[in-house]
Amino acid sequence: MEAPEREGTPALYTLGEAARIVDVPPTTLRNWARGYVFKGTDGRQHSSAALITTTGIGRGPVVPFVGLSEAYVLSAFRGAGVPMQRIRPAIEVLEREWGVRAALASEQLRTDGAEILWEYGNETADPELRNSLAVVRNGQLVFRDVIEHYLKAITYRDGVIRLIRLPQFDTDVVVDPHRNFGQPTIASRGIRVDDVRSRLSAGESAELVAEDFRLDLADVLALAA
Repeated sequence: MEAPEREGTPALYTLGEAARIVDVPPTTLRNWARGYVFKGTDGRQHSSAALITTTGIGRGPVVPFVGLSEAYVLSAFRGAGVPMQRIRPAIEVLEREWGVRAALASEQLRTDGAEILWEYGNETADPELRNSLAVVRNGQLVFRDVIEHYLKAITYRDGVIRLIRLPQFDTDVVVDPHRNFGQPTIASRGIRVDDVRSRLSAGESAELVAEDFRLDLADVLALAA
């Protein structure tokens, strides 16, 4: 799945960086980006399509922010218990039948823990479909009050992911493509997580690092952990 990044978005990640940021094994991220070959019950080899957007197949930075966003949502869906065998056909339907590109990064995508859902916007002519949810696989309607689990860590703008808060940290760490080239950043100060951790790894005390960066000691200790 290859597509250019949105204009003005400088962030670009290697597969390893993207895996670390969204907190999944590198092999899992690689399969999402490249697809993989597997043997089916018929004994034949089959290949799966890529699920996240990349800009190429090289070893360098090839994952744009939209691809990182897709990977983050995939990781969240898996954590919510949505099996991959339901995710893949749903994405295919969205792309093939509805013409939706980068559907995983869209604000209209939801999950109830069992199905991948597509939200009908107000543009639909049928009033019964407005603000309701359709199960992508079979078109069955599911209403908003069914949806309790939601990706609260995501901020959207103009219908697509604009910012991600990383839940694996015990302090407010965000990924914003327009701040620090999309690297994990301490939201309150705009300081890269890696800059703090590198100084801690070099043996500097958490107190000194907190003082130099004008951070709360609790935030530095959270990153040290």
